[in-house]
Amino acid sequence: MVGASSVAVVAAMAFAAVTGSAPAAYAGASCGTLGCSSSVNDSALGATAYKNWCLSGSSTGDWTTSQPTCSSDGVAQKTYYLSAYGGHTPYSEDWDTLRVDAGYCYKVKFVIDWEPDFTKIYDRRGKSAAWVKAADNADAHVVDQGYSSCP
Repeated sequence: MVGASSVAVVAAMAFAAVTGSAPAAYAGASCGTLGCSSSVNDSALGATAYKNWCLSGSSTGDWTTSQPTCSSDGVAQKTYYLSAYGGHTPYSEDWDTLRVDAGYCYKVKFVIDWEPDFTKIYDRRGKSAAWVKAADNADAHVVDQGYSSCP
């Protein structure tokens, strides 16, 4: 007879063999592909991701006009340029924040594991920049952006 703990160990080993790693228990400064947040740029213009989100109690899609400067797990805030048509934050790293540039309107699709996808428009035309949260297991996709009109 096979015990429940044996089945769990076999299942975890099979998952690791398929994905290349076991699922991360939490998303800190470094984590596996599962359990991390990321930003992807599918638009024709560049975009910027930030490593850390500095506000507690926030959910995916929430935003602030305060530039995040905090550190997380001893890792200082840093940025990553997302090139047009496919720029992606580094895999196996947690990137919690997407910047919406001042004067632009961004259409962002959030793809979240085990939840329905949703899309939000962030209109910063004539306004300062904003920073948008992507929680663990969420990918923030910049679908489109513009400065003369909202996509």
